[in-house]
Amino acid sequence: MAHAPTSRSFWDTPYARLLALVVAALLAFLLYSNWANDIGRLLSGDAGPIPIAAKPSPVTETNPALANCLEKRVGDVERMKQEGIINDAQYASFKARATDLCQAQHPL
Repeated sequence: MAHAPTSRSFWDTPYARLLALVVAALLAFLLYSNWANDIGRLLSGDAGPIPIAAKPSPVTETNPALANCLEKRVGDVERMKQEGIINDAQYASFKARATDLCQAQHPL
């Protein structure tokens, strides 16, 4: 016996898939148009510290473990810059990450 044809909903048609593809392409274009410069800097390795995440320098007098961590980590980053392993943009990023790491490991 042959099966009777069943009606398909709109969401099961090729038109719905095409509509979903168009919506996805528009969303991708919207995201890229808003963050094209940031994406380009990130891919080229020139992305500096994010301004929103920038924090004031820590007070190290009250926490000697934090001061030791900062001295070691930031010192390593400065040595890499002096040796030419990293460039200026990477230096700023690496230094900010080292500071954040030490602050996370040794909170005030």
